Amino acid sequence: MTRSGFDVADKTFSGEERLANLLALSRGLFGSLRTLVQHVRTYNDLIEDEIGENRAAAEYLSRSQRTVARALSWLDAFEAGVSGSLDLEKIDLKPLLEGVVQRCRRIAPRELDMEIDPGPDPTIVEAAVFQLQDVLLEMLEWTIERLPEGQAAVRVRVAHCPLSGPDLALVRSPCAAGLYAAVTMGAEAAPFSLRQCRAFWEALVEVPVRDADTDLGLLHAYGVLRGHGGDLFFEAEGSLPCLTLVLPMEPKRKEMQVEPHLEDDSLYGSETILLVDDEDMIWDVIIDMLQELGYSVILAGNGLEAVEIYRENPGLIDLVMLDMVMPELDGHGAFFKLREIDPEVKVLLSSGYVSEEEARDVLEAGAVGFLQKPYRMVDLARRIRAIFGSSG
Repeated sequence: MTRSGFDVADKTFSGEERLANLLALSRGLFGSLRTLVQHVRTYNDLIEDEIGENRAAAEYLSRSQRTVARALSWLDAFEAGVSGSLDLEKIDLKPLLEGVVQRCRRIAPRELDMEIDPGPDPTIVEAAVFQLQDVLLEMLEWTIERLPEGQAAVRVRVAHCPLSGPDLALVRSPCAAGLYAAVTMGAEAAPFSLRQCRAFWEALVEVPVRDADTDLGLLHAYGVLRGHGGDLFFEAEGSLPCLTLVLPMEPKRKEMQVEPHLEDDSLYGSETILLVDDEDMIWDVIIDMLQELGYSVILAGNGLEAVEIYRENPGLIDLVMLDMVMPELDGHGAFFKLREIDPEVKVLLSSGYVSEEEARDVLEAGAVGFLQKPYRMVDLARRIRAIFGSSG
């Protein structure tokens, strides 16, 4: 798969991504620790009834209770301090999930029959797109890696589920009651039912420790979901792996991709954009957003394909969104070939592995801008309008 475990020191992460990953891991660690400490408090309460007149035991219990109370006060303060710190925007979850499934089909170490049931249309959630993409991929990989030998079928099911306060309390979930998008992954992936699930922290404690990286990866994913107001559950019964991610969802499509305080008209356009990127997990989300805003979008999977498309459509492409790191022909080479075809071509560069400074020669040669991945969809929309606005 793409990685063997969680590694916040991965050199491919930018400083901003590393901080975001550390924050997500902290959420997961502290959220789980808080629940575990609450369990210790419950055990203390049960023990108190059994101590009787044993003064030494009563003193030890009193110290334990004071320790638990202090630990909970710290954890509550931490959770309050990191709440609401993610920069979220409205997206349709299903295109993102479809890209993740396609990616897993290609990189899985064995032949898999992967099926996606997209559920009702649309499924609008508020998300940090690139961060959520990584968690969906990580959880699907986790499910695939735990399939028994000979099991080749994996199903991903999306459903819209109203979750009630009593049901959430039953599994000790911190989520607020409301409408949720439930993404279930597993060999069977039966319809999601909260009453048939175990809480994330409960399943994690009961599973024997295999390696620290695996646990940290799960805690990181859990922290990302908590930052989105969601949660992670495991199926309570059954020998085959099955998990469900839940995210609060918007019941209507209005204001998709656009923050409420922005004027919608300022982000709309009618131009044609050539999107050049070999990272197909995010394709559908970007295309969906751009089409929502009125743009026509053409897709190219590498630099050679982009140059050929541009050559065959003279005067019809208004902007090229060009990733810098691609096989066959990278963004650097593709840019200069596009300039040979059309010296006035508008090219917006982007990359998660190359910095703006490393792309300086391309920018000085005439590229109209650079977007560092991960970026917010609304920031992309603003940048595109600025490019066309500045051209007259």
